[in-house]
Amino acid sequence: MRSLGLVLALAAGCGHHGEAAPSEDQSGSATVYETTTVGAAPPHWTDEIPARIVFDETRTSRIGAPLGGRVSAVLVELGQHVKQGAPLVTVTSGDLADLYSARDKAKVDLEAAQTNYTRVKELVDAKALPPKELTTATQDLREAQVALETANSKIGSLKVTSGGATTFTITAPREGVVVEKNVAAGQQVSPDAGAVLAIADLTAVWVVADLLEDAVDDIRAGSKAEITLEGSDKPHDGIVDQIAAIVDPDRHTVPVRVKLDNPEGTLRPNTLARIRFFEDKTGPLSVPADSLLTDGATTYVYVIKNGVPRRQDVVAGPRNAKLVPIHSGLAAGDQVVARGAVLLDNQLPPEDRPKEGPK
Repeated sequence: MRSLGLVLALAAGCGHHGEAAPSEDQSGSATVYETTTVGAAPPHWTDEIPARIVFDETRTSRIGAPLGGRVSAVLVELGQHVKQGAPLVTVTSGDLADLYSARDKAKVDLEAAQTNYTRVKELVDAKALPPKELTTATQDLREAQVALETANSKIGSLKVTSGGATTFTITAPREGVVVEKNVAAGQQVSPDAGAVLAIADLTAVWVVADLLEDAVDDIRAGSKAEITLEGSDKPHDGIVDQIAAIVDPDRHTVPVRVKLDNPEGTLRPNTLARIRFFEDKTGPLSVPADSLLTDGATTYVYVIKNGVPRRQDVVAGPRNAKLVPIHSGLAAGDQVVARGAVLLDNQLPPEDRPKEGPK
């Protein structure tokens, strides 16, 4: 960017378009502006945008009640660190009693089937009964064995510790921190009521930022990122882990995710942060944000033509690191007013603002 040191003001009686008369304004001060050449944006860091720390879903276990019942005790609090196997919630359940009853019945049926099989086999060996009776007894015995195995499997699959015929305690399936708690003593729970707790391993976390659709075009998985927590000036370096393939239906933005190691646990979920990304590819034609002006209906810049600034309407994209992409209205190599554009625009009456034709 180079300073032209140009003095610009329009003569009070100037009423024609296409010319600008250099002079001093009423205060005697000169309007100095700088120009820049329109070109492709070089690789650069983006502006910082808001982000948030969230727990890594791939390191999170959501825990529900395996049986229906009423919660008699909640043994952990939100944010508490727990070891694998630690007791979490105690539930009083009639369903558990039904499972134990089914298992006890299966044991009785198996004993009866075994006794019958032995008796029938002895009679068949003594030729007092036909062989088909032994086939039937064998089938009854196998069915009784399967019934008991099934009953034991149902109880074993609960992954809980028993506190009697009607009480069980849900235990932690992994070591971590309780990051969600949706249960209270006296609450009715069931397998289809959703998770009552979530436990996450916070040795790694996600940083999530919501970007506008056209702001993710030059960001990809593997791009560098720099994260700064609210209230801290120390940045954390990261790499873009994922860019969502769909738009969030509520925010109408694209979530971008960065994974950060968190061995000391200093990055806590729900903490607010700021993030910026490094766009390592040459971008579209861009101008400094200071170059852009608007009259409320149209966005425009001042292009230098033969030493005279002339208004040029443009179609611009969203600001990115003090640069604004230009979709139409300018060509590579155009000289536009950068610093001083606002002052220049204010000193030019509307009728004395030369305007370039569309490109």
